[in-house]
Amino acid sequence: MVRVLCQIIGIIFLLFGLLGILTPIPFGIIFFGIGLLFLLPTSPWLVRFIQKMRRKYRRVDNVFHSMTRRAPTPYKRVLRETEVHDVRYW
Repeated sequence: MVRVLCQIIGIIFLLFGLLGILTPIPFGIIFFGIGLLFLLPTSPWLVRFIQKMRRKYRRVDNVFHSMTRRAPTPYKRVLRETEVHDVRYW
């Protein structure tokens, strides 16, 4: 039940974030980030997407690596699952 609730809240924040990005002052980035925080521990598709992005882009991998060190425990566990060990950047 909590998992479904977190996914619903995360999707709502993502939608608000997408709408907010279109405004002159992009407050939507904040809502988009909050939505991702709700979805990260509960959505396997988001974990796979992050892993693909880390594999493809070195800068994304570096950002997530620094986030992993500072993240709280549930996020740290998920972000460690997305780490890429044989990295081939294009």
